[in-house]
Amino acid sequence: MDRTLAKKHLPVYVLLLPGFISVLIFSYIPLFGLIVAFKEYDIFKGFFRSPWADQYGFKYILKIFQDRVLMDSIWNTLKLSVLNLAIGFPAPILLALLINEFKNGPFKKIVQTVSYMPHFLSWISVIGLTMILFSEYGPINSFLSILDPDRKRQLYLSRQNLFLPLLLGLNLWKTIGFSSIVYIATISSIDPQLYDAAMIDGAGKWRQALHITLPGLSVITVLLLVLSIGGILSSNFELVYGLQNAYIDFETIDTIVYKKGIMQRGYSTATALGLIRGLIGMGLTLAANRISLRMNQVSII
Repeated sequence: MDRTLAKKHLPVYVLLLPGFISVLIFSYIPLFGLIVAFKEYDIFKGFFRSPWADQYGFKYILKIFQDRVLMDSIWNTLKLSVLNLAIGFPAPILLALLINEFKNGPFKKIVQTVSYMPHFLSWISVIGLTMILFSEYGPINSFLSILDPDRKRQLYLSRQNLFLPLLLGLNLWKTIGFSSIVYIATISSIDPQLYDAAMIDGAGKWRQALHITLPGLSVITVLLLVLSIGGILSSNFELVYGLQNAYIDFETIDTIVYKKGIMQRGYSTATALGLIRGLIGMGLTLAANRISLRMNQVSII
């Protein structure tokens, strides 16, 4: 019986094989490299011949909690990720609810297309457009100068207080449309008879959304939220690094790993930082999944 079932699903297994091999090569085999976090790694000696680090191999793990720059990078990453989650997670849901209410077919398609388009731009393209728009003689400064001829042109990208809001705004602009697709698809699968029954009972659009649409989105919302919480210490390296300049003091885990691990060849420090981030992410994912399982009986594991 098992052989018959296996033969029946053989084409499915063959289709899954490239994905399985890809995950094995790029996600599991590299885990062996975490040993670098516990060694005085020398690229010429390799994993095995490099000596173990001091303090029973935990020298670089402890260094993370003693180095102000490394700790600042963790707090900056956490702050950026939490704000991105707080703003960027509910935004696609709201957009999906609004698009669902459009009755004009052509207008609905235009709104969807316009909201999806930024997703297909590379981050380096977004950074280039941002630099042009916010440059000293860019369109924004020129437009404001027309409104106020006495106004002095500003170097917006050199202002520390605008850096974080700019990161949040660009990330939201690029991801909101494409992220709403899964919610729009889920809304379209909700039984229309539920809305008809609610209208007969006198429920308006707000109550229909509150008592039918949002409960219908609860499962997919919880699943995506749990996955998002797991990656809360992952920052958008391309965007952060691309917009950094001499006036901006804002390092994240990803930029520190790149600068210390690759540019300064501090492989052990960078690996230790990545290991700590991975462990925290795994812990948050398991905790969020456990809470989700208790409250909504929804689990990703």
